[in-house]
Amino acid sequence: MSRFHIVLAALAVIQVVLVFVIGGNDAVTDDVGLDGHRPMPDLAAVDLGQIVVASKDGKTVDVKRAGDAWVLANRGDYPVRATQVESTTKALRKLYAIRKLATDATRYHDLEVAPDNFHLRITVKNKDGETVDDFYLGEQGSADKLVYRRVDDEQAWAATGPDSWDFDASTSSWIDTQYTDIPKDDLRRVEIKRKDDSLVLIAKVTKKTEPPKPGETETETPKVTETVTWVALVDGKETPADESKVSSLLGSITSLNLAEPVGKELKPEYGFDNPTATATLTMKDDSVHTLQVGKKREGEDNDWYFKSSTSPFVVTLRDYTITDYFLKKVADVLKVEEKKDDAKTPDKDGGKK
Repeated sequence: MSRFHIVLAALAVIQVVLVFVIGGNDAVTDDVGLDGHRPMPDLAAVDLGQIVVASKDGKTVDVKRAGDAWVLANRGDYPVRATQVESTTKALRKLYAIRKLATDATRYHDLEVAPDNFHLRITVKNKDGETVDDFYLGEQGSADKLVYRRVDDEQAWAATGPDSWDFDASTSSWIDTQYTDIPKDDLRRVEIKRKDDSLVLIAKVTKKTEPPKPGETETETPKVTETVTWVALVDGKETPADESKVSSLLGSITSLNLAEPVGKELKPEYGFDNPTATATLTMKDDSVHTLQVGKKREGEDNDWYFKSSTSPFVVTLRDYTITDYFLKKVADVLKVEEKKDDAKTPDKDGGKK
């Protein structure tokens, strides 16, 4: 083989390698590299004004800039994590339309890039409200085989770069889901009142002054430790509670995770005028926090409307959260007495000892 043919063969090998590097698994086509492009190669979070992600199951997140922060515009301007905006921006930059698939509208449905059947629709706008891109993103059998089509363009493209789950239409991926953050150790009284009954827990605080350690003088400020035990009111009388059960309950209601943010407006349909349950938490400084369970939300999620006085936002909580923490009875937090076996052990002759 001549040197000329060796050089040609080497160039051919390099070309094949580049095709695979650029195009991934979808790159083995005649037109790869000829028409491929990145729709948003220079996209930066600082230039963005809005990102809307809608899924085929009806979920939508509408993320908008609010000064230097980000909020969910369709959830009463609930705060959004800036890190999620950065992550989504990075995924948009990676999006690569590698080869043409179809311009025939009859194929859009199967490719999941049709107006009535899409995996995702993503709208990106800049600070001035101008549309940077508005496109459908489909999947071809697996998450690493994407389809890209601009809403105003007939051409559908095989695409690669990000994963489809990098663009999430669920609110939980965009926000900090912890809703209440109340110091559990500072609680002194908890009353969970329901329409038919209530659960009252009272903290009993025992203070102990530690004696001076060797080398310390009595004039130094002594160390005082506090021990908290809990009692429950049963028929108006204080009854010792199960410390582990109370600790679990209080730890949960002081650090609740929301299902979805709703907004700041207290609408009648949320049910707070006649709440299902109200938890009143009194702290050691005599401050009071109120947690209210409204109505169960209509729909498939089986959530409950919920409002804490520590937050301006109405949210929803999962049904199991309400059942586990706000519908507990007094008996659920009391100590379970061990049953004593009074039966005498039979002796070898079958009699009783």
